[in-house]
Amino acid sequence: MKQTYGHIDTYIIYCVYVNDRSFDQDDYNGGRLVVVAMNPDFQVHQSTDSSSDFLFEIGDYDIRLTFLSSTKGRMEFSAEVDGEPQGKVNVLSQHSIARMAKAVCDDKDDIENFKQTFLKAGVILREGTYVVATVADKKEAEIESLTGESSTYGDIDEHTIKSFLGQRHLLDKINEILHESRETPFVGDDANLLLTFLVFLSCKTDNPLNLEMIGQSSSGKTYMTLTARNGFPKSMIMVLAGASKEALKYDYDEVDEDGNFIVNVDGRCIVVLEKDESFAFIRKMKPIMSGDDDELVWKTPIKNELSGEIETRDFIIRGRPSFITLTTRNPSEEEQITRQLIMTPDTTVEKVGSVVKNALLAKARPEQFTVHPDLKMLQAAMLSLKRHRVRNIFAPLMVDFFPARNAQHQRDIGKVLSIIDAVTLLHQHQRVVQTDENGNEFLLSSVEDNVIGLLLCDLVLRASLSGVPDDSWTVYQQMNAMSEAKRPLTEDNILQWLGLHAFTITKNALKEKHLPTLEDAGLIEVARRGGGRGGGKKSYKLVKAREGLMDDYALAPLFVEAASNNLSTLTQEFSDVISKAEPAISAFALKGQDTSLLRSIGCISKDQAKVWRSLFLPSYLRPTGKGNLLWDIVGKDSKHRPALFKGDAWFSAKHSATAALEKRREVKEAIKTASQSAELEDDDLWEAMMEAQLNRLDEEGA
Repeated sequence: MKQTYGHIDTYIIYCVYVNDRSFDQDDYNGGRLVVVAMNPDFQVHQSTDSSSDFLFEIGDYDIRLTFLSSTKGRMEFSAEVDGEPQGKVNVLSQHSIARMAKAVCDDKDDIENFKQTFLKAGVILREGTYVVATVADKKEAEIESLTGESSTYGDIDEHTIKSFLGQRHLLDKINEILHESRETPFVGDDANLLLTFLVFLSCKTDNPLNLEMIGQSSSGKTYMTLTARNGFPKSMIMVLAGASKEALKYDYDEVDEDGNFIVNVDGRCIVVLEKDESFAFIRKMKPIMSGDDDELVWKTPIKNELSGEIETRDFIIRGRPSFITLTTRNPSEEEQITRQLIMTPDTTVEKVGSVVKNALLAKARPEQFTVHPDLKMLQAAMLSLKRHRVRNIFAPLMVDFFPARNAQHQRDIGKVLSIIDAVTLLHQHQRVVQTDENGNEFLLSSVEDNVIGLLLCDLVLRASLSGVPDDSWTVYQQMNAMSEAKRPLTEDNILQWLGLHAFTITKNALKEKHLPTLEDAGLIEVARRGGGRGGGKKSYKLVKAREGLMDDYALAPLFVEAASNNLSTLTQEFSDVISKAEPAISAFALKGQDTSLLRSIGCISKDQAKVWRSLFLPSYLRPTGKGNLLWDIVGKDSKHRPALFKGDAWFSAKHSATAALEKRREVKEAIKTASQSAELEDDDLWEAMMEAQLNRLDEEGA
C-alpha cells in the first residue's frame, strides 16, 4: 500500500521494500526507512508491443521489463538493458536491483543513480501509475516502423501510399504481392484469396464479415488464410491457434479510468485456426459476430498482477471485428451458418500439381523465390485506410433478382453488401465522398464496386445460401457430369470419377460428409437402396427441379442488366447525393468512349464529370482488363465475360438474363402447379416434363 510521509519540494516520498520486507510508520520514525525521492517527470511506459512489457530510461540506459509474477512484497520481471538480457529482477528489492546495477554500471555514482531510479520504476509499477499504451499508440508505432521502408514506389510515406492506392488495377497488384508474400509463393486460387483478403479488410467497415474456411486436412486452409493475413499490419490482426470461451478477455489492450480492462477488437480481424477446439469461444462471440452487440462484459474476480490482491474487475471486449474460422467439418449449426460466408480452398489436380512443382523448384533454386518488395507498402497502405461509412446508391437495383425466399436471405443480403463495402473501402482514394446536411461523411460505392462484389459473391453464395460448402458443390458438379455421361451414380463410380476429374477423397468422406450434405440440400436423392437378394449397389440420382440452384444465372450479370436499364433514372433519383459529392483523390483521365458514355446518362459538365467518372466508369472491366485478375475470376466458361469487359457493360441495355430467368421460373411454377392438381403419381414423369421444357428454352436462347 502506498504511504506518503512528507513532501520535499516537488518530490513525494514513498514507502518501499528493503531486504524483501515492507516498512511501516514505526520504521520511518526510527530512522531505518530507505526513501525514494520521486521526480514527477519520470515515467514508465507500457509497451505498444505487449501489455505486460514496460519501458523506461535511466541515464543512457534503455530498460525493458516483462512481467513474470507477483506475490505480496515481490514483483518479478524479466529485464533487458540496451537490448541485453539481464535475467529476473524483483523491482521492489534493493538487493535484487543492486545486483543488476553492478552488472550493468561501472561508475559508483552511476550504480547509485541506477538503483534509485529503478526503485522509482518499481513503485510506479506497484501502484499502476505507468503510462498505458493505447490502441492509437500502437498504430502510431506501427506506422513509424513502416515509414521509410523501401518499395518499388519509393520509400514508404503518405505520398507513395497515395500512389499505391490510386493505381487503376489495385486488385491485381494486391493479388501479385500476396502470392509472393512468402518465400514459397502461393499458387492459384485467386478468387478465394482475394475474398479472404476482403474479409480481413471488412473489419474497417460498419458491417464486418465472418468467414468459415472448410476443407479436409492439408487442403490449404491455413496457408491461404495466413497468406491473406500477410497483407495487413499486426495491429489489425489477432491470430489464435485456439481459444477457451473467456481467453480473449485476458489479452487486454488498456485499462480505463475506472480500472476496467479493455480489449479493443474494433478494426481488427480475429482468426481462429482450430475452430474444432474452440467451439465455446465461438459461441461466446455470437453477439459480436452477428452484429447484435458491440460490447461484451465479464465481471470476474482476479488476482491483481501488481498488488497480489483479489479484486472484482470488468473485462470489456469492445468493438466489432471480422472473424475467420478454419475447420475440417461441414457446418452443422444453422444459427452459425447464417452468420458466415462459407468457403473451401481449391484442391483440383491442377492446383495440387502447381503447389508440388513450386515446392520442388524452391528447394532447387531458392534464390528465385523472394518476398515481394512491396509487401510492407501493402501493409502500410492497409493501415492508412480510414474508416468510412459507405453509401451504395446502386443497392436498390438488386431488389428484382436477389433471392428472398426465407429468413436466412435477410442475412445473406447483408453479407453481399458488406463485401461491396470492403471493395469500396479498399478503393477509397478512387471514390467520391459525400457530406450530408448533418455533416456526416459517406464514401460512395461505384457501379463497378457492386459488380466486383457480386462476382466474388457468385463464388460463395451457393454455399452461404444453401449451406453446401464448395468441396461438396464440386462433388455435385462432377455427379452432374457423370449423369450426362450416363454413368451410374454409385459410391465407387463417384470416387473413381472424382479421382480422375477433380480431387481424391476417401470413401468415408464421400459417405459421411459430401453425399449427406447434398441430400440435406435437396440436390440428390437415393435412386436405389441396394443390398437385399439382388445384391445391387446403392445409387443416387439428381433432383432435376434443383439443378438450377442458382437459377442458371449469376448475380453479377443480373446486376449489370439492372444497371443498364436504370442508370439514367437513378442519376435523377439520387441527384441530391451526387451533387454534394467531392471528386476522388485519385481520378483517372477520360479516354475513348468515356465522355460519350457519361453524356448518355445525363452528365452535362466537366465539373459533374469529375464526380461521375468515379461512380459510373469502369477501371477493371474494360478491354485493357482482359487477361487480368477479374478476367480469370469470371472464367473462360462464362458466356457473360466478353460483354463484361467491353467497357460499356452497364451503359447498354442489350442483356436478356432477367427475361430468361423469369421464363425458367414460370416453367417451373407451371409444372409444379400442374403436378399438384393432376392425379399422376410418377414424380419422374413430372421431372422429365420440366427438363424437356427447360431444354427447349435453352435451345431458343442459343
